[in-house]
Amino acid sequence: MSVGIYEEPLPCGGKLKVNKESWEISYYFSGPDSRYNGTFVSVPGESVERYISAFIDNWEDYKKLQESIPKGGDFSTVGKMGMSIRLGNFAEGVCIQSYHMPISSEQDLKKVISGYRYASQRALQIQQFLVSL
Repeated sequence: MSVGIYEEPLPCGGKLKVNKESWEISYYFSGPDSRYNGTFVSVPGESVERYISAFIDNWEDYKKLQESIPKGGDFSTVGKMGMSIRLGNFAEGVCIQSYHMPISSEQDLKKVISGYRYASQRALQIQQFLVSL
């Protein structure tokens, strides 16, 4: 019997995708309008803990930058795991990639971290089920 891929939307955004051998959190960010292609971002299951650490570290850097960058200016830099740290008018916060999914509050950060931890636990449950088929 062939087993496919289990998919489930996550409360933090993105979608959990699980098969017998691996799992990931995948995102699709549409372009600003139909003239532009969307962007796919994938967080492999084996990298989730590193992404959680990167979100936390990048958040700390973001808070420090808020104190030192003059108000009214735009600033962006690349943080850990290729994330963007952005200050200014557009997509301010810690973004998973480019300007996508800006985290600009402690509440946003906690939501993503708890979603990633949920995904880790849920993926293991689903993989155990898939292996038993």
